[in-house]
Amino acid sequence: MTTPFRPAARPVDWTAVRRRMAAAIEQTEVLLGAAQQDEQYERQSPHLAGDALPGRSEEQAVGLVTFMLSNRRLALEIRYVCEIVSKARVSPLPGMPPHVCGVYDLRGHLLPVFDLCGLLDLPRGTRTTNNWMIVCGQTQPEFLILSDTAPEVLTLPLEEIGAAEADLGDNAWHCATTKAGAVILDGDLLLNDRQFFLEDERVIASNETERTEIYEPPISK
Repeated sequence: MTTPFRPAARPVDWTAVRRRMAAAIEQTEVLLGAAQQDEQYERQSPHLAGDALPGRSEEQAVGLVTFMLSNRRLALEIRYVCEIVSKARVSPLPGMPPHVCGVYDLRGHLLPVFDLCGLLDLPRGTRTTNNWMIVCGQTQPEFLILSDTAPEVLTLPLEEIGAAEADLGDNAWHCATTKAGAVILDGDLLLNDRQFFLEDERVIASNETERTEIYEPPISK
């Protein structure tokens, strides 16, 4: 049996090892310093659009649905909008607050309809018809809000979105303002605001009342 040949081990060049370790430490310190500078810059820039719109700091643009109320342009992020409906028939609900217009039958689902004018301290003009409404929700439709004109869908770069301007009634809803002057409402706050929660019993009762008002002529024999 022969003994396998093993080459002689070369001596470790500790000088080269220490040199490589020093270079790696220096590179790590440079990266950490750059990260700290970025963090400090973000803390000193509170009016960036990424701060105004939570969860959007890593994106370059944001989708919006803009709409008009009392000659004021408002907007919602498109992630809080399910669809837009026109020529909608709203069934009124008796004994409700002024911002509650009634209910709308969206493919068999009764959803409450709200007018944001009073809640935003905007003058409520004479509205004879409800031609346009925005269906709000994320995973499913939750409620509808009125719009005086046809809503528009657009995409804006974050550079065109700034901090909120406190010039409307409920400032808690205002999360940002576009360069064009549109006030972006916080969709998450809207969807979770108790002012937009109605009792299911009241909605069901309204639907039953509406059905009893339908006249069906007798069938002649």
